[in-house]
Amino acid sequence: MSIISDEYLKTRIYVDENVNTIGTFVIDTENWIQPSNENEIVKVTSFVANVATTALLKSHSLGLDKFDVTVYLEKFKVSHMNYKFIGYLSDILKQLFPEKLRNAIIIDPPKFFITGYEIIKKFLDKPTRKKLHLVKNNKEVYFDNLED
Repeated sequence: MSIISDEYLKTRIYVDENVNTIGTFVIDTENWIQPSNENEIVKVTSFVANVATTALLKSHSLGLDKFDVTVYLEKFKVSHMNYKFIGYLSDILKQLFPEKLRNAIIIDPPKFFITGYEIIKKFLDKPTRKKLHLVKNNKEVYFDNLED
């Protein structure tokens, strides 16, 4: 039996109705329940894909063909990560929404996230790196100058 309910997911992953310039969906990791089995991984991934589709449809209604995602990581810990889930979610989103991400804004990333990004950024192409923005205390703390 899954402990991750649809009601819970609706409070953690949703389209931001306050943004009227582009479809934007939010992933809020406060009190995050990590998917712990195959069924939960599929359930959460499907939910994220549906919310991303809703954000893209909102963008289409505004004459745009991309969306933004905002991820709140203020209290996120390494122990909250399920690498299988992250990989599965990433693969599905790349397949369903190629070249649809305009910006990914990471709010209050923990230090381990910034350190990890420094390592993996070398494997990301420059157009992808340019889309990532790390923000702490309402100001961009990390902007990839794309020189390396």
